[in-house]
Amino acid sequence: MSWVGFGLLAGVILGLYDYWTKKAMSRNMVMTVVFWSALFGALAWLVAFLPIATGTGFHVRVSETNAKEQLLILIKGVMMTGSWVFAYYAVRELPMSFSGAMRASGPLWTMLGGIIVFQEFLSPVQFFVVIVAVLAYFLLSQIGKTEGIRLMRSVPVLMMLLATILSAMTTVYDKFIVHDIGISATTVQAWSAIHRFLLAGLLLAWVCRKNPTAWKPTWSIWIPLVGLSWVAAEWVYFLAINDPSASVTYLSVFRRASLIVGFMLSVMLIGERNVRPKSVVVGILFLSTAILAFQA
Repeated sequence: MSWVGFGLLAGVILGLYDYWTKKAMSRNMVMTVVFWSALFGALAWLVAFLPIATGTGFHVRVSETNAKEQLLILIKGVMMTGSWVFAYYAVRELPMSFSGAMRASGPLWTMLGGIIVFQEFLSPVQFFVVIVAVLAYFLLSQIGKTEGIRLMRSVPVLMMLLATILSAMTTVYDKFIVHDIGISATTVQAWSAIHRFLLAGLLLAWVCRKNPTAWKPTWSIWIPLVGLSWVAAEWVYFLAINDPSASVTYLSVFRRASLIVGFMLSVMLIGERNVRPKSVVVGILFLSTAILAFQA
């Protein structure tokens, strides 16, 4: 499978991740879900450090990274943990279509990062398609106003915007540490999962100072699914960026296929409102993603 296919597959998995996050947030605090999902993500990668993984291509030796490399991976963990905290809060408070729409600026931020860091200049047609995708997300956010959500007055909207910026920064940073620094993708993912668990633990401990029961979730299958689906999506995404020809701008748009999956699940299982106008915009997004895949 090409990096384009891996990018689209990551978007599908992220759509499931968004839906499962929405379900996991029911009757749970943000930091509770962040911690427990991070724990399951770390457990999924723990096998990579064990001798059983030797010779599989997924083995990570504890001694193979130095302090500088650990610091570089930690920076990724900090950005991702921050993105999770902001995004989970927004997903809990907003309709799925609207929280997904607020990720509209993701491709634009990533495109700017790709231009600045990797000189990934786009052709006029490619640039036009990226802008159409961004505008389509913005139009979807305007539909959300009919549901009582005011763009400039909503704290969850601001949270999702911050999460989107951090996610875009992480997308560019991932390619930087894999290709420019030379740390293997497996090493980055495995150690980052451990770092995120430790960071989430520190944040949860801070929250527990005032709410001692915050560590205990209202348990459901959705919580481990959140952590495991993120690991799966990240693994597939790294298969894409391992290709030196992969464009972080394209990958950012391909990952937005998550909106289509999340929207469909929300319509069928949650009861999404204003389905018809939202479907038109989602259709535009699907078309723009397909065109970008063909152009790549």
